[in-house]
Amino acid sequence: MSHHQDEVLDDSGRILFSDDPTLQLGVLTGLESAEGAVALDPAQMRPLPIALFEFRHAVGVGYFGYILPKGASPDDVPEEPQLEGAILFGMRRLPPEVSDLYSIPGWELHELPEEQPHLAQSYASTDSRLELRTPDGEIYSRICVPRDPEWTAAALRLGYVVVLCGVELGIRAPYAMSAAQHTAGMSYEAFRRGLALGLTIGGLVTYVDHN
Repeated sequence: MSHHQDEVLDDSGRILFSDDPTLQLGVLTGLESAEGAVALDPAQMRPLPIALFEFRHAVGVGYFGYILPKGASPDDVPEEPQLEGAILFGMRRLPPEVSDLYSIPGWELHELPEEQPHLAQSYASTDSRLELRTPDGEIYSRICVPRDPEWTAAALRLGYVVVLCGVELGIRAPYAMSAAQHTAGMSYEAFRRGLALGLTIGGLVTYVDHN
């Protein structure tokens, strides 16, 4: 990501599949769409495409990630305005153990090309801009990710993407730690911690392709 993009885009993000070791969600089959239960054959079901939106600026987040207030229990976690606002628009807070995912009516995930000519010419590199939009069409969050044809094909085939938004999704490396030092196990621990603290929302969101 270029320095300019880092300034413009709102949040940190990542695209991956549900069997990724940083999430360990496996092949999810408990799905409820707007039309009802999604009929999926577990024997033929592929891992689902997932988009992560981790807030750059949130209550309690600093250089070292989210810090629980001193002396506070998980039940005393301050409300995060970005999360609570999304819930008012129909998003669902995810439980500590994710087993079922539900359709979030009206929300859409738009994938748009985010070309970087100076990089594309040298490395044949292109990125995608993902915009998560609320039911009234406003942009809730934007991220820039490397384009993945396999992920896009899966999103087009299904017509939706599993979107997870939160304060701790395992994307942000601890302060002064390099990307190489930030292991999948560390990401998974952060993801589980965010769920346990009630700091993660998400569900099935309609996918719209602009490529």
